[in-house]
Amino acid sequence: MELHSEGPVNPKTLEQLAYYKKFHSDVFQRFEKRIVTSMGLFYKIDRPSDIIEAVYSIFSDSIKLETGKSFTPVQAGVYSSIKNNKYVSFSAPTSAGKSYLFRELIHDATGDIVIIVPSRALISEYMNEILRLVGKEVLVLQFVDNINTAKTKRRIFILTPERGVEIFKGKDDFNIELFLMDEAQISEDKVRGLKFDSFVRRIDKVFPVAKKVFAHPFVENPEAQLEKHGFTIQAKHSSYNQQTVGKIFLFNSKNTFYLFSPNIECEPVPYGRDVAEEALLAGGTLLVYISKTVIYRGEHLLRFGKYVEMCPKIEDENAIKLIDKLKDFIGAKQKNKYRHSKMISMMERGVVVHHGSMPLRARLIIEEFIKGNYAKICFATATLNQGINMPFDVVWIDNFTNMDELTLKNLIGRAGRSTTRKNYFDYGYTILNKRNVKTFSERFKLSYKISNKSDLDMDITSVDEDLADIIEAIKEDSFDDEHHLTESQIERIEESDVDRDIELILDNLLVDLKPIKGDDYYKLGKSTQGKIKDSFKNIYIQHLRRSTLSSAEAAVLSAAIPILLWLIQGRSFSEIVSLRYSYLSQRDLRRELVRQTRQGKISLVEAGKTLDNTLVKWSPSPSPLPDSKLRKSSSFAGISINDLDFDTVVYDTYDYIDKTISLSITDPMCATFNLYFERTGDIRARAMSNFIRYGTNDELEIWLLRYGFGFEEIEWLKEHVVHVDSSQIYFNPSVETLSSDKLEMIERYL
Repeated sequence: MELHSEGPVNPKTLEQLAYYKKFHSDVFQRFEKRIVTSMGLFYKIDRPSDIIEAVYSIFSDSIKLETGKSFTPVQAGVYSSIKNNKYVSFSAPTSAGKSYLFRELIHDATGDIVIIVPSRALISEYMNEILRLVGKEVLVLQFVDNINTAKTKRRIFILTPERGVEIFKGKDDFNIELFLMDEAQISEDKVRGLKFDSFVRRIDKVFPVAKKVFAHPFVENPEAQLEKHGFTIQAKHSSYNQQTVGKIFLFNSKNTFYLFSPNIECEPVPYGRDVAEEALLAGGTLLVYISKTVIYRGEHLLRFGKYVEMCPKIEDENAIKLIDKLKDFIGAKQKNKYRHSKMISMMERGVVVHHGSMPLRARLIIEEFIKGNYAKICFATATLNQGINMPFDVVWIDNFTNMDELTLKNLIGRAGRSTTRKNYFDYGYTILNKRNVKTFSERFKLSYKISNKSDLDMDITSVDEDLADIIEAIKEDSFDDEHHLTESQIERIEESDVDRDIELILDNLLVDLKPIKGDDYYKLGKSTQGKIKDSFKNIYIQHLRRSTLSSAEAAVLSAAIPILLWLIQGRSFSEIVSLRYSYLSQRDLRRELVRQTRQGKISLVEAGKTLDNTLVKWSPSPSPLPDSKLRKSSSFAGISINDLDFDTVVYDTYDYIDKTISLSITDPMCATFNLYFERTGDIRARAMSNFIRYGTNDELEIWLLRYGFGFEEIEWLKEHVVHVDSSQIYFNPSVETLSSDKLEMIERYL
């Protein structure tokens, strides 16, 4: 009766239903279809077989008649709100079918759409889904560009808040009818939230007619998202608690599992079996939520070694292709002691890791691996919570450090697969360690609220100096969209005296508009190399409100510049990882020890002791800049070069490329070189800007990058392209000779 009158909103009821199904399956099966029907999961129901099911069938038909869609009641409610209002903010559990709802909105649209997501991994998930949904006449890009105009009827841009500002540069070129802000609780982040709120304010001013939709999981007050921006007219908010999957909770104590409930006061009951082992033996999957530090140290393989041992070596050809793809990308050599990747060796057994410091491409390969049902165990941090649709049969929460109630609810939402199996009630398991039961139960009952006030409305004198420019720019509408900075930042660059720094860089790093190779760079000598690094630092500082960096910030910037130079030289990610590994592990010392042992000057034992007692070169942990509160730290502090983990170097290097270079350095550097070009006409400065932003100064390659191709694709595609411009790509007839998989990648532009 409760399901009929209120819907599946009570977690206690969903828990009870899961117990009934597990322990009384014969009886439960008699009522299962009616239960699924009462939950409003109409897509899981076949023809009605009694009067109650017939009534719900009529309800389902009425939704379809009104919306034209096969929606659940939750989906229908949100859909109607969006159709009838300009501003909509809603909250729903991760299993509420938001992805299907968004697909239908995209399918209905006739104008352009902008989708804002918190992570680039989620961009790729949306890209894959939408490309399957729309025809070739719809341009789908993960950046903003007005291209392929000869063949494009409308556009869908999938962006992070940082990339979202690019939309203002081409505001007159687009007919945007809908902004979808997914995982909009990013507004609560101290730094990124400011950028998100700034973006929201600007789109409402620049695109006043377009609808703005905010989606959140498990947020009690979605109306706060509207209140903080003054969206009151034609505005609607809704909070849905309907769930689609039952939950069973257990804790582990000395390798014994106990059933318990966070919903009611009751004594724990011994389960008698290992539920994680049970699931794996039945072909199921296990997600372990764990800290990144534990993954870095390799402790996850020790703590959960029993389950890892249960995973045999994978023999599936498609899975092996994905493993080889990842191995090539990071440059791992499994038989090489110094480039051995535990990540790869574990993946060969269906055991994967997923965290924010993994290269984006590596994460996408692993997500494809998981979705292909090749992964049996996934060790993950909070990155898996950012909307990525990958449920597991069992979720084991091992790490409770700094976990808020939203992260907790998202994790529980990953437990149990919401299938389309007809007349079938799905449920999953959540496991935790005994010491965390009290904390878990307390946070489980808490609701998550977002603020109804934005930091943009704070007094500018009371905010961090490094954030003041954004607040000032949004209040005064003083953004320089051409250079992706504020007007005040551009003014500081224009007033700075960095010509000598620019000329030093251009004179030494470019020859015939091409970057010098690594060997030529080393021939410059340490003195000149030091001056080049100092010049890059000086250029970066000029856009800030302060004239100096803290010692921690300066250390991060100093460590980032060699990586930036390797990128300018066109080095691949695997090459950059190899170069950093050689530097950190003191390759020259290792080679010298090998030479001395061969000459009999020292024994193998002595060489081994020297290696054990030699520490990895100190390198600061990568971080976004500027950050005046940054403190010095290192991923490799106190580690012997013999114990340097190859995977950790991969993660550390990616964080430098992503957080420090791409998000922090690129825009002010490119703006400085472009302004110098505009003032002096020195084409080397424009070339340097292109190398920093794109990794190339080749016009054809830049155009193909703008069309969404990576350098790997460009390598084989270039010879089949006659010309590229904003209207389309003009192909050679030879393009027909490409393999089917390559033709599939470019078919949207043929």
